[in-house]
Amino acid sequence: MTKKSASMNAVSTQKKRLLAIDTSTSPGFAVLEYGAKRPKLIYADALKTTTDLTDAQRYEAVKSFTSLICAKYGPFDAVCREHFTKGGSKRSTQLVFGAWAAVDLALASFGYRISADDEFTPATVKKTATGKGKAEKHEVEAGVKRLLGLAEDYVFPNNAGGDASDAVAIALTYLKREGAI
Repeated sequence: MTKKSASMNAVSTQKKRLLAIDTSTSPGFAVLEYGAKRPKLIYADALKTTTDLTDAQRYEAVKSFTSLICAKYGPFDAVCREHFTKGGSKRSTQLVFGAWAAVDLALASFGYRISADDEFTPATVKKTATGKGKAEKHEVEAGVKRLLGLAEDYVFPNNAGGDASDAVAIALTYLKREGAI
């Protein structure tokens, strides 16, 4: 083994951190450590906002929560999210893109930017977690638990809409693409 390949091999086993985001006005977040053996779940949660808040307040909450995660769990070697192009209505599309901008503002303040290459379609995320692109939320959650070796009775915080487990599935999709799993 040459000195260069030994050095490259050492780099590939270093632990790295990944932040994955399921962006909405009630977004899911996941932080995974990877690079050694099986990826390790460091953090998963979802921020629940309500229509009792104005859109501006919801976006500020999303931005603040994203900033808190960056400050508490960073630095990150990579950041990724699920791709979104269009919601079921004009209103839902506006809400998601407002939350998207809030996330991007928070990430930028910590020096992160998500490239289009680090966004994954919902079907790709579902297929990574379950083997099928049209899986239901509970199937994605079960697949995530299986892939990470979590107990079947593990409960993702604030996961009523599946946002936290979806964020983990997004992270796993990134890691699969990178050959880390």
